[in-house]
Amino acid sequence: MLLREVREKILDISHKLIQDRVISNGQGNLSYYDRESGYIAITPSAVPYEDRGVEDICVIDLDETLIEGNWKPTSEIALHMVYYRNRSDIQAVVHTHAPYATIFGIIGEESMPMVLNEAAMGLGGAVPVAPYARPGTETLAEVTFKATGKGIAVIMAHHGLVTLGVTLDEAYVATAAAEHTARALYRVRSMGVKAKVLSQSEVKTLREMYLKYAPRPSQSGGNGG
Repeated sequence: MLLREVREKILDISHKLIQDRVISNGQGNLSYYDRESGYIAITPSAVPYEDRGVEDICVIDLDETLIEGNWKPTSEIALHMVYYRNRSDIQAVVHTHAPYATIFGIIGEESMPMVLNEAAMGLGGAVPVAPYARPGTETLAEVTFKATGKGIAVIMAHHGLVTLGVTLDEAYVATAAAEHTARALYRVRSMGVKAKVLSQSEVKTLREMYLKYAPRPSQSGGNGG
């Protein structure tokens, strides 16, 4: 079986995201690009998470050709491919409908600020909000990619959250960081007060601390962990 360990890792991270209540049923999608083999493991379309086995995770190439798997890849395939084709530093993409982070995609603000030090470590900067585009379209992929810039997280207007990483674990950490931040900001605003935002220099320092001590494999190869 191609990319067995990576496909198992995708199932593992999927279960964590379910426990975190940021995905359910068949919503959201995950992928990992094994640059050594040139293959991408990606979740299938519309198959409930509880029904998925390792063989249900699709394996495709950069041309989006299905190499192995029981189902069609996610309908959001373009959203994943735009990062793999244009950013050599990215090997994992996680898209969820994280409920609190998604709030920032419907209130008309340009970004979600950093207010928690641990979240700043996992994200490295404010999370921008991409313009609205219909799901499953090339336009959605393009506007989301553009809004991300060199960052590792972006909120899609009226839709959800995308996080990136060298590994699936790293992308998962970014998802959790974004959702924790959004939840904290929601609660602060419900108190009728304004949150104090961490300075850009402090956020940068915190991110550098995280990258110094967090385990990161080489960008060629690895098992997605």
